[in-house]
Amino acid sequence: MNLKFKTQNSKLKIIPAVAIALLGLQASVDAQEKKTVRLVTVSLSWNSALPGRVAERKGYYKEQGISVESIFIRGGPAAIAALVSGDADFGSIGGAQAIMRSRARGLDAVIIGSISNAVNYVVIGAKGVKGLADLKGKVVGVTGAGAFSEFAMQSYFKRNSMEPGRDVTLRAVGNTTMRAIALENGLISAAPFSPDDAVRLMAKGYPMIVNLGEALPIPETILVARSEVLAKYPETAKRFLKALVLGIRFAKTNKAEAIKMGYESGLKSEPDIINKAYDLFAPALTSDLSVGTEGLQQILDEDVRNGVVDKSMTVDKAVDTRILKLAQQELRREGRLP
Repeated sequence: MNLKFKTQNSKLKIIPAVAIALLGLQASVDAQEKKTVRLVTVSLSWNSALPGRVAERKGYYKEQGISVESIFIRGGPAAIAALVSGDADFGSIGGAQAIMRSRARGLDAVIIGSISNAVNYVVIGAKGVKGLADLKGKVVGVTGAGAFSEFAMQSYFKRNSMEPGRDVTLRAVGNTTMRAIALENGLISAAPFSPDDAVRLMAKGYPMIVNLGEALPIPETILVARSEVLAKYPETAKRFLKALVLGIRFAKTNKAEAIKMGYESGLKSEPDIINKAYDLFAPALTSDLSVGTEGLQQILDEDVRNGVVDKSMTVDKAVDTRILKLAQQELRREGRLP
């Protein structure tokens, strides 16, 4: 009896010890997590920035116990450099090509989520151009050779049985202003524009040929991080993604209030322009940051064909959505994500 009593008593002593150890482990994990994360962005456009601004204004980041410091840098390569160097924890990059190519070169940067799984361009035609068929044998302007706009237009024409270089000519024209001038002066018959610029041109009588946000399912605005950050701060990454999932869901389904929050957070545009532009870019927004891997495969296939990346490169090497899936699962258990 004494021996049995001592054994039971020993168990009673062990239980608090284990509990204390577990609490200590949790405290250690929490201590390693970050309260403030740095997010590098390459665009202040509504279609890419609105979900994050909504997450901030709605208090979703605060609810998850984090704050986000946004760092604006022009150009994907510069943003990726800031990310890889450790100057930023996460990045919102326009055009998945850049990160796929960086990963192929061995840089520690992976896609962890997607703001938009379709191309955020609207193809505007010259006056008198009524549709895609009218572009056969004509010149279409793009930003530059090798730019995402060129890839997007090549992909769209191929999907519609028109071969670039044979049925239509793609010409590097330059930035938005240069493309608009070329269109107005009849130097090109069409060009891709951001949703808000497209609305301005349509107000002048230029026709919309197609909204690629509804016609070309290739991820454009993606979320990236270093594998090192995901391994060291998994809870921080999960909380960041949970907040952003809530932000993008609200932005996609509550037009008026989302636009109001965009203005409150400092985004700029004329109210009548952004009200119409929203209807063009909202369809491309994901509902839960899930990544369109089929579109990424299309990007990779094109780069392999052109010899930009080695054929040993795969989409799986560039994508890591394990933490995103955990974030989505938690939101479903909380009843906040269908």
